[in-house]
Amino acid sequence: MSSPSSSVLQKAYRNAVIQLWYAFLLAQIVSTAHVRQVCERRDAFFDTFYSVCLPTDAGAPVTYLLYDVNPGEGFNLRRDVYIRLAVFLKHLKTQPGYQHSKLVLAPWSYLVHWRSRHIDQGRLLWNNFFDVPSLQRYTDVIDMDEFFADYARTHGTRAAQQVTVDEVYQLRHYDHMLENGAFVDKFEEHACPQGNRGTAVEHLFGYTNFSGSSFRCLFFQGSAMLLQRVLDKYGRQPGTNRVAPSPRYVVVLNAEIVLHDYWGNVDYWEARRSMRFAKPLVAVANQFRLAYLNSSDEHDRTVRPARWTDERAHRSAQGGSYLCAHLRRVDFLDGREKTTPTIQSAALQIRAKLLELGLRTVFVASDCSRTEFHNLKNYLKRFRVVRYEPESYEQRATLKDGGVAIVDQLVCSYARYFIGTYESTFTYRIYEEREILGFAQDLTFNTFCKHENDDVACEKNTVWPIVYD
Repeated sequence: MSSPSSSVLQKAYRNAVIQLWYAFLLAQIVSTAHVRQVCERRDAFFDTFYSVCLPTDAGAPVTYLLYDVNPGEGFNLRRDVYIRLAVFLKHLKTQPGYQHSKLVLAPWSYLVHWRSRHIDQGRLLWNNFFDVPSLQRYTDVIDMDEFFADYARTHGTRAAQQVTVDEVYQLRHYDHMLENGAFVDKFEEHACPQGNRGTAVEHLFGYTNFSGSSFRCLFFQGSAMLLQRVLDKYGRQPGTNRVAPSPRYVVVLNAEIVLHDYWGNVDYWEARRSMRFAKPLVAVANQFRLAYLNSSDEHDRTVRPARWTDERAHRSAQGGSYLCAHLRRVDFLDGREKTTPTIQSAALQIRAKLLELGLRTVFVASDCSRTEFHNLKNYLKRFRVVRYEPESYEQRATLKDGGVAIVDQLVCSYARYFIGTYESTFTYRIYEEREILGFAQDLTFNTFCKHENDDVACEKNTVWPIVYD
């Protein structure tokens, strides 16, 4: 039988062995941390030493990518520009030195199609219109208020009153886009127009607290992936020290010039599916559908998973017992007169489809005037013609013109049958929404013709079916 002193010695010996073993494992963790991308689950066992388990990108700076779009571009084209940059950012985050990159969502301000001048529609955050947490399930995006908060945490509250960005790139199309008859991805610096450097940054997004330390004007031709070459060539090189350098702030102006890397593939559709509308707007649309169109998700077989990541391919959506018609007017009456129908022609096409489908109700999403809408109803006297209008001035001021347009898109997305306007981005966004919901393609990809009974010569929008893994 061992003596008490012998037992104490054995215990001390065991503790010494354990400590040596921990020291050995700690050395292994430190020596191999540089080859592991993330700390593995087993590392959590060593709570005492867990702080040394660092990802290999610990020395990379946070890169904030801000962007803006030509003021003349509309809401739905800007949504498409977002997809191009979101797909790019997801790729960029896989590249050395860019693992901590974030895309800053460009605010919305007084767009050309927003005609309610009596309400404040400047510097609207994305969370007014979209479910930002849903966007973040695709890649690392933040709203502008989050960017300002990050900047203040890094540089101090007083510094945040004047935000200095490291690099500003003003993009411009090449005068001649084809090179020996071929489209080639390329960029090159050119002299900036006189006076362009200051004003382009000072009034960025409608704010007055931005300035740029480096401003370059570039001819740019190519997809979003080409932006990485721009960042690598002109910007600060990614750091390699374990102590992360200060964040890098980059602004890309006229981002609509950047093209899609992957149009219509899985990457595109994942980014698009993540673009769920803000829940308050969905609630307004659902209430309108139920009250005026006797339409609900359960009845229409359009129930969606809580998260877009849980969606699966299907074609089982039925939709409400109404037809939706998107009639683009205003600028299309002049710019696309050859393909835009008259109100009478549109009414005759709607009437024919209502009779064919056995429906009695049409929901109209349009920027037409009150007179045009009155005339449309007169041409469709035997049918019920419905249009969404905010219930009050207060509701319009809350929704904004962008929110009203989104309610229109939502209601159209759940219709039994949809007819859109040729070459309208508003129509294309509804096509996409209906693809996500799972409608049959022949109930979605339909286009108004210039003339009724002229289906042969009628210009049709392209069909872009949804793609899943």
